[in-house]
Amino acid sequence: MTKRKPTLLLCLLGFLALGEGCAKHSDTIHLAQFLTDPILISKLDNVVADIEKRHPGLHIQVDNIPYNEYQQKLTTQLAGGNAPDVIFVEVNNFVDLYLRDALEDLTPYCQRDGMDLKGYYDGVAHRFSPGGKIYAIPQDTAPSGLIYYNRKFFRDAGLPYPKDDWTWPEPFLSICQKLTQKDAKGQITRWAFADAYSTQYENFVFGNGADYVDNTDHPTRLTLDTPAALEAITFRWALIQAYHVSPDPSQIQTASLANGQMDMFLNGQVAMLCSGIWQTPRFLEKKDLDFDVVEFPHGPHGGKGWGTGGSGYAMSKSSRNKDLAWLVIKEMTSATSVSQLAGTGMIQPALMSLADSDVFLKAPGADHKAILLEMPQYSHYQPFMADWNEIFFGVLTPALDPCWLGTKTPVEVIPQVTQQINQKYFNNKK
Repeated sequence: MTKRKPTLLLCLLGFLALGEGCAKHSDTIHLAQFLTDPILISKLDNVVADIEKRHPGLHIQVDNIPYNEYQQKLTTQLAGGNAPDVIFVEVNNFVDLYLRDALEDLTPYCQRDGMDLKGYYDGVAHRFSPGGKIYAIPQDTAPSGLIYYNRKFFRDAGLPYPKDDWTWPEPFLSICQKLTQKDAKGQITRWAFADAYSTQYENFVFGNGADYVDNTDHPTRLTLDTPAALEAITFRWALIQAYHVSPDPSQIQTASLANGQMDMFLNGQVAMLCSGIWQTPRFLEKKDLDFDVVEFPHGPHGGKGWGTGGSGYAMSKSSRNKDLAWLVIKEMTSATSVSQLAGTGMIQPALMSLADSDVFLKAPGADHKAILLEMPQYSHYQPFMADWNEIFFGVLTPALDPCWLGTKTPVEVIPQVTQQINQKYFNNKK
């Protein structure tokens, strides 16, 4: 017996080493990603290569799927029993995967390794921990309440640069009117304000103390027909149809040749653009673009809020090598790995200490990007429910399209569509 103890001990140590640092020569972990930016893809390749170097024998097979195909492909893989071991999740597509019971509870792994989410921004940590159990480790957070503004246009209009305590309707509206430019025929050649994607109104709603639903975690009804929400949406409509300081969808398509509002900002056709930190490198490429960032204007009563993104890594419940998958998740979300991505200036680390460091703050970007450090606490997430994409894209967005085009007003649309959605999707919720 005494002669066998060293052999048994070595075997146990070898097993532990496999889980923590050494992989078998044939160990492959499949990781699904949806990154499309060449800069981030290149950095991700470096991160993966570094992880493999630290763990000889480990191979991480990255399957990079376009975002618009990502959820459908994952769903198909899950149904076929060949889902990837590790899944890169965004705060919204995470909800669908969680509700499908596709993700492994990572709580036991975190407890085993003495890991918790206390050092992460509360919002994204909470999003990935429904019911108090951890299902994804955050990588980044992404408040979409940044206003990129062209400093030259402000100087030309004799306007001081905006400050983070500005509000709507004033002085935001007056600033927009002074920034809007017309030619000799009265045609608008530069709009004051646009959203990066389609026409959005949620930041006005959040800043006015309202939200899409009554409870984000456990929604029981749509609340866009409240006076505060309706006031906010009507103001967003008025910027387009009453004050003509923001383009409607048809004007965006004509002005940008369908290339979008980001190009309009780059080309000087828009003075202010609402988006998130991920736009920065693209704007930096245009050397003569003098821009900075400021918080989205606060609501009439001083409130502030904005939508958000964010991402992290989860484990498929069907993974056949969960200990190794967990190792990969820990490595992908480590400060060492996330630092490489944060250094591009495109992502804000979800780990607060890393966000509040030179890694992020001195990465290429706007002069006042440090405002992002406090912004996550005012971020609003989409409702945690299976039908939200269907509600938002299938019902709500088409209903509001005529408003942005000027054939209807929010007052004519919002009460009716809110009632319709509540009857169909929330009738049995309590």
